[in-house]
Amino acid sequence: MKFLKKPAVAWGAAVLMIAAAVVIGLTRGGGSASVSPEKLGLDGSLPTSTFAHYVIDEADALSEQTEERLCLYNANWVQRYDSLIAVAAVPGVSGTIDEYAYDLGASLQLARADGVLVLDTATGDCYLAAGQDYPMTDSQITSYMNQYLYHDVMEGDYDAGVLALFEGINQFYVAEYGLGYLEDSSGSGGGVPAAAVGLIFLLIAALVVFSLIDSIRYSTYRSRYFGVVNPPVVFRPILFWHAPGTRWYRRHWRRPPPPPPPRGPGPGPGPGGGFSGFHGPRGGGFSSRPRGGGFSGGSRGGGFSGGRGGGFGRGGGFSGGRGGGFRGGRGGGFGRR
Repeated sequence: MKFLKKPAVAWGAAVLMIAAAVVIGLTRGGGSASVSPEKLGLDGSLPTSTFAHYVIDEADALSEQTEERLCLYNANWVQRYDSLIAVAAVPGVSGTIDEYAYDLGASLQLARADGVLVLDTATGDCYLAAGQDYPMTDSQITSYMNQYLYHDVMEGDYDAGVLALFEGINQFYVAEYGLGYLEDSSGSGGGVPAAAVGLIFLLIAALVVFSLIDSIRYSTYRSRYFGVVNPPVVFRPILFWHAPGTRWYRRHWRRPPPPPPPRGPGPGPGPGGGFSGFHGPRGGGFSSRPRGGGFSGGSRGGGFSGGRGGGFGRGGGFSGGRGGGFRGGRGGGFGRR
């Protein structure tokens, strides 16, 4: 007990507790807008202004930094996977939140691989409606809503919740479909960069050429000075391991073959002779079934629930827009009953 009363131990324990709190906060709210895009696997150079239309904050629940980060997520997702998630934070909805989400998706002209997240700040209800071709299953939508969004929404921290959800969905995208064009352009997939591979091939080609030149020069030198005790000229190769006294030099130091005898005139090719060549031919030659899921209850007492509904718009789906629009839909969310 006296050990714990020492000032150094107390300060050390305080530092450890603060560090643990920071780590826990970063783990739970990993989608902070202060994290650089590169650490989240995002291309920060993409323009985002055209995606501001898909972030609606009538309840003033999201900060400007959060809205910018959501636009950057959508810019990356559309560029890589042709999919986005619209977000609407509203102070209340008329009717049920899932119907509101479907109607909003139709008005935004979302596509079949898109989704729309509605946050009702008056009741704490949340719903993520997804098109038929959205890459997540209903159970995955429910799980991600529960894992990343529910806790922060119940605490009233919509910024942290939405960013954490988007970061989790981005990790899902990368795990399932990779980084798309970023993998092709960055060369950061853990393999050898293309420039390094090219340099290796260049070095190998240079060694082959220099070795061939040394062999030709050495053959000339050998034919001229073989048997001479003290040649007036020393063979100086390009590659140092071909120098006199080396194994390569001794292996090649042998009597050169005598020149061939002169050839006299001989008979020419007969009629019809010669190579006539070869003759003859040579060889040559996201699902559309409706799904649903989610979880409910401010205290989670209602358990998991999910609706299949009639889909986005319920009368033809999300029409127009990117990819032809939704034809039916699904989704998941939670709310107070």
